[in-house]
Amino acid sequence: MEIYPPICNLIDYLSINSTDKIIVISTKNEKSKKLGSYKNNSKKVIIKRSDTIVSSSVLRILRYLFFYLNSFQLLLKYAPKSVLYFDTISSWPALMYKKIKRSKIKLMAHYHEYCSPQEYANNMLLIKAFHRMEAKMYPHSYHWISQTNEVRLQKMVYDNHLESIEQSVFHTMPNYPSKFWAKSKTNHEISKKIRLVYVGSLGYDTTYLKELTEWVVKNKTDVTLDFYSHNVDEKAKSFLASVKEDTIQFHGSINYTQLPKVLINYDIGLVLYKPVSENWIHNAPNKVFEYIACGLDVWFSKTITYTITVARESTFPKIIAVNFENLNEFDFEKAIDRGGLCYKENNFFYENVYHEILTEISK
Repeated sequence: MEIYPPICNLIDYLSINSTDKIIVISTKNEKSKKLGSYKNNSKKVIIKRSDTIVSSSVLRILRYLFFYLNSFQLLLKYAPKSVLYFDTISSWPALMYKKIKRSKIKLMAHYHEYCSPQEYANNMLLIKAFHRMEAKMYPHSYHWISQTNEVRLQKMVYDNHLESIEQSVFHTMPNYPSKFWAKSKTNHEISKKIRLVYVGSLGYDTTYLKELTEWVVKNKTDVTLDFYSHNVDEKAKSFLASVKEDTIQFHGSINYTQLPKVLINYDIGLVLYKPVSENWIHNAPNKVFEYIACGLDVWFSKTITYTITVARESTFPKIIAVNFENLNEFDFEKAIDRGGLCYKENNFFYENVYHEILTEISK
Protein backbone atom coordinates (compact mmCIF):
# COMPACT_ATOMS: atom_id res chain seq x y z
CA MET A 1 0.00 0.00 0.00
CA GLU A 2 2.77 2.40 0.93
CA ILE A 3 3.87 2.92 -2.67
CA TYR A 4 0.28 3.54 -3.85
CA PRO A 5 -0.84 6.68 -1.99
CA PRO A 6 -4.36 6.73 -3.52
CA ILE A 7 -5.15 3.47 -1.72
CA CYS A 8 -3.98 4.90 1.60
CA ASN A 9 -5.95 8.07 0.91
CA LEU A 10 -9.15 6.12 0.31
CA ILE A 11 -8.69 4.12 3.51
CA ASP A 12 -8.14 7.36 5.44
CA TYR A 13 -11.30 8.87 3.97
CA LEU A 14 -13.48 5.82 4.63
CA SER A 15 -12.14 5.42 8.16
CA ILE A 16 -13.45 8.91 8.98
CA ASN A 17 -16.67 8.99 6.95
CA SER A 18 -17.94 5.42 6.88
CA THR A 19 -19.72 3.72 9.77
CA ASP A 20 -18.68 0.28 8.52
CA LYS A 21 -15.68 -1.83 9.48
CA ILE A 22 -12.92 -1.65 6.85
CA ILE A 23 -10.82 -4.77 6.23
CA VAL A 24 -7.65 -4.09 4.23
CA ILE A 25 -5.87 -7.08 2.68
CA SER A 26 -2.41 -6.37 1.31
CA THR A 27 1.20 -7.56 1.33
CA LYS A 28 4.18 -6.51 3.36
CA ASN A 29 6.30 -3.95 1.55
CA GLU A 30 10.06 -4.52 1.32
CA LYS A 31 10.49 -0.73 1.04
CA SER A 32 8.57 -0.05 4.26
CA LYS A 33 11.79 0.14 6.28
CA LYS A 34 12.60 3.33 4.39
CA LEU A 35 9.11 4.60 3.65
CA GLY A 36 7.42 3.46 6.85
CA SER A 37 4.40 1.15 6.93
CA TYR A 38 0.95 2.65 6.46
CA LYS A 39 -1.00 2.92 9.70
CA ASN A 40 -4.53 3.97 10.50
CA ASN A 41 -5.49 4.49 14.12
CA SER A 42 -9.22 4.06 13.62
CA LYS A 43 -10.69 1.03 15.40
CA LYS A 44 -12.81 0.49 12.29
CA VAL A 45 -9.73 -0.37 10.18
CA ILE A 46 -8.22 -3.87 10.28
CA ILE A 47 -5.11 -4.40 8.14
CA LYS A 48 -4.02 -7.93 7.20
CA ARG A 49 -0.68 -8.34 5.42
CA SER A 50 0.77 -11.38 3.67
CA ASP A 51 4.49 -11.87 2.99
CA THR A 52 6.37 -9.56 0.64
CA ILE A 53 6.19 -10.43 -3.07
CA VAL A 54 9.82 -11.09 -4.04
CA SER A 55 11.66 -11.10 -7.38
CA SER A 56 12.75 -14.77 -7.38
CA SER A 57 10.47 -16.46 -9.92
CA VAL A 58 9.55 -19.64 -8.01
CA LEU A 59 9.19 -17.97 -4.62
CA ARG A 60 7.32 -15.09 -6.25
CA ILE A 61 4.65 -17.45 -7.60
CA LEU A 62 4.31 -19.17 -4.22
CA ARG A 63 3.93 -15.81 -2.46
CA TYR A 64 1.25 -14.75 -4.95
CA LEU A 65 -0.63 -18.01 -4.45
CA PHE A 66 -0.45 -17.65 -0.68
CA PHE A 67 -1.68 -14.06 -0.91
CA TYR A 68 -4.69 -15.05 -3.04
CA LEU A 69 -5.64 -18.03 -0.89
CA ASN A 70 -5.13 -16.12 2.34
CA SER A 71 -7.17 -13.18 1.00
CA PHE A 72 -10.00 -15.50 -0.04
CA GLN A 73 -9.96 -17.12 3.41
CA LEU A 74 -10.14 -13.69 5.06
CA LEU A 75 -13.10 -12.69 2.89
CA LEU A 76 -14.94 -15.83 3.98
CA LYS A 77 -14.03 -15.13 7.61
CA TYR A 78 -15.13 -11.48 7.72
CA ALA A 79 -17.98 -11.86 5.17
CA PRO A 80 -18.03 -8.24 3.94
CA LYS A 81 -21.08 -6.97 2.07
CA SER A 82 -18.92 -4.93 -0.33
CA VAL A 83 -15.55 -5.90 -1.79
CA LEU A 84 -13.34 -3.41 -3.62
CA TYR A 85 -10.16 -4.55 -5.34
CA PHE A 86 -7.48 -2.48 -7.05
CA ASP A 87 -6.38 -3.59 -10.54
CA THR A 88 -6.58 -7.00 -12.16
CA ILE A 89 -3.66 -8.46 -10.24
CA SER A 90 -5.71 -8.31 -7.01
CA SER A 91 -8.97 -9.57 -8.49
CA TRP A 92 -9.05 -13.34 -7.94
CA PRO A 93 -10.13 -13.48 -4.26
CA ALA A 94 -12.89 -10.93 -4.86
CA LEU A 95 -14.12 -12.70 -8.01
CA MET A 96 -14.27 -16.07 -6.26
CA TYR A 97 -16.02 -14.53 -3.26
CA LYS A 98 -18.61 -13.00 -5.61
CA LYS A 99 -19.17 -16.36 -7.31
CA ILE A 100 -19.99 -17.89 -3.91
CA LYS A 101 -22.06 -15.06 -2.44
CA ARG A 102 -23.65 -13.95 -5.71
CA SER A 103 -26.21 -11.16 -5.20
CA LYS A 104 -25.55 -11.00 -1.46
CA ILE A 105 -22.47 -8.81 -1.97
CA LYS A 106 -21.35 -5.85 -4.07
CA LEU A 107 -18.31 -6.45 -6.27
CA MET A 108 -16.34 -3.27 -6.94
CA ALA A 109 -13.12 -2.61 -8.86
CA HIS A 110 -10.88 0.42 -9.26
CA TYR A 111 -8.16 0.49 -11.90
CA HIS A 112 -5.21 2.64 -10.93
CA GLU A 113 -3.67 1.94 -14.36
CA TYR A 114 -4.99 1.48 -17.89
CA CYS A 115 -3.99 -1.80 -19.52
CA SER A 116 -4.66 -2.15 -23.26
CA PRO A 117 -5.72 -5.48 -24.84
CA GLN A 118 -2.22 -5.89 -26.26
CA GLU A 119 -0.65 -5.31 -22.84
CA TYR A 120 -3.00 -7.86 -21.26
CA ALA A 121 -2.03 -10.34 -24.01
CA ASN A 122 1.67 -9.85 -23.24
CA ASN A 123 1.29 -9.84 -19.46
CA MET A 124 2.14 -12.62 -17.04
CA LEU A 125 -0.09 -15.70 -17.06
CA LEU A 126 -1.80 -14.89 -13.76
CA ILE A 127 -2.98 -11.49 -14.94
CA LYS A 128 -4.16 -12.86 -18.29
CA ALA A 129 -6.16 -15.58 -16.51
CA PHE A 130 -7.66 -13.15 -13.99
CA HIS A 131 -8.63 -10.68 -16.70
CA ARG A 132 -10.47 -13.42 -18.60
CA MET A 133 -12.47 -14.01 -15.41
CA GLU A 134 -13.12 -10.27 -15.06
CA ALA A 135 -14.25 -9.98 -18.68
CA LYS A 136 -16.82 -12.77 -18.23
CA MET A 137 -18.17 -11.18 -15.04
CA TYR A 138 -18.17 -7.50 -16.09
CA PRO A 139 -21.62 -7.59 -17.74
CA HIS A 140 -23.58 -8.94 -14.76
CA SER A 141 -21.57 -9.05 -11.52
CA TYR A 142 -20.19 -5.57 -10.82
CA HIS A 143 -21.76 -2.72 -8.86
CA TRP A 144 -18.83 -0.35 -9.42
CA ILE A 145 -16.04 -0.06 -12.00
CA SER A 146 -13.81 3.01 -11.89
CA GLN A 147 -10.78 4.46 -13.61
CA THR A 148 -8.72 7.53 -12.75
CA ASN A 149 -10.13 9.65 -15.61
CA GLU A 150 -12.81 9.58 -18.29
CA VAL A 151 -10.46 8.79 -21.21
CA ARG A 152 -9.05 5.70 -19.53
CA LEU A 153 -12.59 4.68 -18.54
CA GLN A 154 -13.93 5.08 -22.08
CA LYS A 155 -11.05 3.03 -23.48
CA MET A 156 -11.66 0.29 -20.92
CA VAL A 157 -15.38 0.17 -21.76
CA TYR A 158 -14.58 -0.02 -25.49
CA ASP A 159 -11.84 -2.65 -25.05
CA ASN A 160 -14.18 -4.95 -23.13
CA HIS A 161 -17.34 -4.25 -25.17
CA LEU A 162 -19.22 -2.93 -22.16
CA GLU A 163 -21.25 -0.22 -23.91
CA SER A 164 -24.55 -1.98 -23.16
CA ILE A 165 -23.98 -2.20 -19.39
CA GLU A 166 -25.90 0.15 -17.11
CA GLN A 167 -23.80 3.31 -17.15
CA SER A 168 -24.31 3.97 -13.44
CA VAL A 169 -21.76 1.20 -12.82
CA PHE A 170 -18.94 3.30 -14.29
CA HIS A 171 -17.16 6.05 -12.39
CA THR A 172 -14.01 8.16 -12.42
CA MET A 173 -11.95 8.45 -9.26
CA PRO A 174 -8.92 10.73 -9.76
CA ASN A 175 -5.76 10.48 -7.69
CA TYR A 176 -6.00 13.63 -5.57
CA PRO A 177 -4.36 14.41 -2.21
CA SER A 178 -6.24 15.46 0.92
CA LYS A 179 -7.40 19.04 1.48
CA PHE A 180 -5.02 19.00 4.46
CA TRP A 181 -2.19 19.35 1.92
CA ALA A 182 -3.47 22.77 0.89
CA LYS A 183 -0.84 25.49 1.12
CA SER A 184 -2.21 28.75 -0.25
CA LYS A 185 0.67 30.88 -1.55
CA THR A 186 -1.42 33.83 -2.74
CA ASN A 187 1.54 36.20 -2.57
CA HIS A 188 4.22 33.65 -3.43
CA GLU A 189 6.94 34.73 -5.81
CA ILE A 190 9.17 32.29 -7.64
CA SER A 191 12.64 32.24 -6.06
CA LYS A 192 15.43 34.18 -7.76
CA LYS A 193 17.17 30.83 -8.14
CA ILE A 194 14.36 28.55 -9.28
CA ARG A 195 13.95 25.45 -7.12
CA LEU A 196 12.83 22.43 -9.17
CA VAL A 197 11.72 19.16 -7.60
CA TYR A 198 10.85 15.74 -8.98
CA VAL A 199 9.06 13.12 -6.87
CA GLY A 200 8.27 9.64 -8.18
CA SER A 201 9.63 6.63 -10.03
CA LEU A 202 12.75 7.42 -12.02
CA GLY A 203 13.74 5.44 -15.10
CA TYR A 204 16.46 6.47 -17.50
CA ASP A 205 14.55 5.30 -20.59
CA THR A 206 11.04 6.07 -19.33
CA THR A 207 11.52 9.67 -18.15
CA TYR A 208 13.20 12.80 -19.48
CA LEU A 209 15.85 12.53 -16.78
CA LYS A 210 18.82 13.06 -19.12
CA GLU A 211 17.27 15.95 -21.03
CA LEU A 212 16.22 17.82 -17.90
CA THR A 213 19.49 17.26 -16.06
CA GLU A 214 21.56 18.52 -18.99
CA TRP A 215 19.36 21.62 -19.21
CA VAL A 216 19.78 22.31 -15.49
CA VAL A 217 23.57 22.02 -15.82
CA LYS A 218 23.49 24.61 -18.62
CA ASN A 219 21.35 26.93 -16.46
CA LYS A 220 22.90 26.17 -13.07
CA THR A 221 23.23 29.85 -12.15
CA ASP A 222 19.43 30.15 -12.34
CA VAL A 223 18.12 26.72 -11.32
CA THR A 224 18.49 23.95 -8.72
CA LEU A 225 17.05 20.45 -9.04
CA ASP A 226 16.23 17.87 -6.36
CA PHE A 227 15.02 14.29 -6.86
CA TYR A 228 13.05 12.17 -4.37
CA SER A 229 12.41 8.56 -5.33
CA HIS A 230 12.23 5.06 -3.86
CA ASN A 231 12.10 3.42 -7.30
CA VAL A 232 15.14 4.19 -9.46
CA ASP A 233 16.41 1.86 -12.17
CA GLU A 234 20.11 1.04 -12.51
CA LYS A 235 20.68 3.18 -15.60
CA ALA A 236 19.16 6.19 -13.85
CA LYS A 237 21.31 5.56 -10.75
CA SER A 238 24.45 5.40 -12.86
CA PHE A 239 23.55 8.55 -14.75
CA LEU A 240 22.83 10.54 -11.58
CA ALA A 241 26.08 9.31 -10.05
CA SER A 242 27.94 10.68 -13.08
CA VAL A 243 26.46 14.16 -12.65
CA LYS A 244 28.89 16.16 -10.52
CA GLU A 245 26.90 19.32 -9.86
CA ASP A 246 26.02 20.78 -6.47
CA THR A 247 22.84 22.22 -7.94
CA ILE A 248 21.49 18.68 -8.59
CA GLN A 249 20.77 16.46 -5.61
CA PHE A 250 19.24 13.00 -5.19
CA HIS A 251 17.60 12.49 -1.78
CA GLY A 252 16.25 8.94 -2.05
CA SER A 253 13.01 7.79 -0.43
CA ILE A 254 10.52 10.00 1.35
CA ASN A 255 7.40 9.01 3.26
CA TYR A 256 4.21 10.20 1.57
CA THR A 257 2.96 11.93 4.73
CA GLN A 258 6.14 14.03 4.81
CA LEU A 259 5.77 15.33 1.26
CA PRO A 260 3.76 18.49 2.04
CA LYS A 261 6.45 19.72 4.44
CA VAL A 262 9.13 19.05 1.82
CA LEU A 263 7.36 20.34 -1.30
CA ILE A 264 6.54 23.71 0.25
CA ASN A 265 10.25 24.53 -0.07
CA TYR A 266 10.20 24.39 -3.88
CA ASP A 267 8.86 26.48 -6.77
CA ILE A 268 8.27 24.02 -9.61
CA GLY A 269 7.14 20.38 -9.48
CA LEU A 270 8.15 18.20 -12.42
CA VAL A 271 6.38 15.35 -14.23
CA LEU A 272 8.92 13.74 -16.59
CA TYR A 273 7.21 10.62 -17.96
CA LYS A 274 7.80 9.67 -21.58
CA PRO A 275 4.91 8.28 -23.69
CA VAL A 276 6.05 4.67 -23.33
CA SER A 277 2.50 3.27 -23.14
CA GLU A 278 -1.12 4.31 -23.51
CA ASN A 279 -1.38 4.09 -19.73
CA TRP A 280 1.08 6.96 -19.34
CA ILE A 281 -0.22 8.99 -22.29
CA HIS A 282 -3.78 8.98 -20.94
CA ASN A 283 -2.76 9.95 -17.45
CA ALA A 284 -2.91 12.84 -15.01
CA PRO A 285 -0.32 11.71 -12.44
CA ASN A 286 -1.16 12.23 -8.78
CA LYS A 287 2.02 14.31 -8.45
CA VAL A 288 0.44 17.06 -10.58
CA PHE A 289 -2.24 17.58 -7.97
CA GLU A 290 0.09 17.12 -5.02
CA TYR A 291 2.44 19.79 -6.35
CA ILE A 292 -0.47 22.18 -6.96
CA ALA A 293 -1.89 21.53 -3.48
CA CYS A 294 1.43 22.68 -2.01
CA GLY A 295 1.44 25.87 -4.09
CA LEU A 296 4.01 24.81 -6.70
CA ASP A 297 3.79 25.42 -10.43
CA VAL A 298 3.86 22.21 -12.47
CA TRP A 299 5.92 21.50 -15.58
CA PHE A 300 4.78 18.27 -17.24
CA SER A 301 5.76 16.57 -20.46
CA LYS A 302 3.46 17.58 -23.30
CA THR A 303 3.47 13.92 -24.40
CA ILE A 304 1.23 13.12 -21.39
CA THR A 305 -1.75 14.32 -23.36
CA TYR A 306 -4.50 13.85 -20.77
CA THR A 307 -2.77 16.24 -18.36
CA ILE A 308 -3.19 18.96 -20.99
CA THR A 309 -6.89 19.00 -20.01
CA VAL A 310 -5.93 20.56 -16.63
CA ALA A 311 -3.17 22.84 -17.97
CA ARG A 312 -3.43 26.54 -17.13
CA GLU A 313 -1.21 29.59 -17.52
CA SER A 314 -3.56 32.53 -16.89
CA THR A 315 -3.61 31.96 -13.11
CA PHE A 316 -1.14 30.54 -10.63
CA PRO A 317 0.01 28.02 -9.62
CA LYS A 318 0.50 27.28 -13.31
CA ILE A 319 0.29 23.85 -14.95
CA ILE A 320 2.44 24.02 -18.08
CA ALA A 321 3.05 21.51 -20.87
CA VAL A 322 6.77 21.41 -21.69
CA ASN A 323 8.63 19.89 -24.63
CA PHE A 324 11.41 18.16 -22.68
CA GLU A 325 12.85 16.86 -25.94
CA ASN A 326 13.80 20.41 -26.94
CA LEU A 327 14.44 22.39 -23.77
CA ASN A 328 16.78 24.78 -25.59
CA GLU A 329 13.68 26.50 -26.94
CA PHE A 330 11.85 26.52 -23.59
CA ASP A 331 11.25 30.06 -22.36
CA PHE A 332 11.51 29.37 -18.65
CA GLU A 333 11.49 33.08 -17.77
CA LYS A 334 8.04 33.36 -19.33
CA ALA A 335 7.00 30.14 -17.61
CA ILE A 336 7.84 31.45 -14.12
CA ASP A 337 6.44 34.95 -14.73
CA ARG A 338 3.36 35.61 -12.58
CA GLY A 339 3.03 39.28 -13.40
CA GLY A 340 -0.64 40.33 -13.46
CA LEU A 341 -1.85 36.83 -12.60
CA CYS A 342 -4.22 35.94 -9.77
CA TYR A 343 -4.01 33.00 -7.42
CA LYS A 344 -6.51 30.24 -8.25
CA GLU A 345 -7.85 28.23 -5.35
CA ASN A 346 -7.26 24.52 -5.71
CA ASN A 347 -10.15 22.03 -5.75
CA PHE A 348 -8.19 18.89 -6.62
CA PHE A 349 -8.79 17.12 -3.30
CA TYR A 350 -10.01 13.58 -2.69
CA GLU A 351 -12.71 14.80 -0.30
CA ASN A 352 -14.43 16.16 -3.43
CA VAL A 353 -14.57 12.78 -5.20
CA TYR A 354 -14.58 9.93 -2.67
CA HIS A 355 -18.13 10.65 -1.50
CA GLU A 356 -19.39 8.74 -4.58
CA ILE A 357 -17.77 5.46 -3.62
CA LEU A 358 -18.80 5.95 0.01
CA THR A 359 -22.40 6.34 -1.13
CA GLU A 360 -22.20 3.12 -3.16
CA ILE A 361 -20.67 1.17 -0.29
CA SER A 362 -23.26 2.49 2.16
CA LYS A 363 -26.35 1.62 0.07
